[in-house]
Amino acid sequence: MKFASFDIEIAKVIADDNPDWRSATPLGITCAAVALSGKEDPLFWHGTPQMTRQECCALVAGLQDLVRDGYTLLTWNGSSFDFAVLAEESGMYTECAALNASHIDMMMIVTFTKGYFLGLQKALVGAGLAGKLKHVTLKDGSPLTEMNGALAPKLWAQGEFDAVLAYLRDDVIQPLRLAELIESTKVIRWTSNAGKPQSVAVPKLVTVKECFLIPEPDTSWMKSAPTRRQFVEWALPHLPGHCFAGI
Repeated sequence: MKFASFDIEIAKVIADDNPDWRSATPLGITCAAVALSGKEDPLFWHGTPQMTRQECCALVAGLQDLVRDGYTLLTWNGSSFDFAVLAEESGMYTECAALNASHIDMMMIVTFTKGYFLGLQKALVGAGLAGKLKHVTLKDGSPLTEMNGALAPKLWAQGEFDAVLAYLRDDVIQPLRLAELIESTKVIRWTSNAGKPQSVAVPKLVTVKECFLIPEPDTSWMKSAPTRRQFVEWALPHLPGHCFAGI
């Protein structure tokens, strides 16, 4: 399978104590990237101070072109975030909903099987990969050793474009490597907060649409289990006779 690993960085700074990013929309998109199977360098889209609607529409068209060229789009939590934000910023809700339904969201596979969220970092470490990029270099040559996604909007606004793009580059390459490992090993592995090995068997990397065919796990032990609907809530009005089983 030819993968196209996709990720965006947003423009709006969201408070660390605000777990509901939807209350802060519109978020804007500063940059986006796609890492392709068999290609060393990712494709980038970006704008200052953020991407315009026209530029976001060009990004959607670029993703559609990749699908037509035989690539399968790939994300980690892209169904409820990256594609939702792109739909709002581009205004191309129908097109983004269709791209979302046919793409592979690896976190959805874990969540729909286990009933809880899993961070990308844990999956990368569990696969023996380097993990998310922490070190970037700023314009003045000074190192930033605790880089994360929450800092990306602040740095972009300060003109630290190279640092953010370096972080984004890693954020699409690492999931691509993870997907290639999952495809060969047929498993996603991680360690729980309690230090216990965990895993999900993945005979096949399934699309968002196919995730809804995964039997629902027992989440009665959880205080607030994520719902399946919340992953695609934004897309439902834009998929007439929607394709998601059980909702």
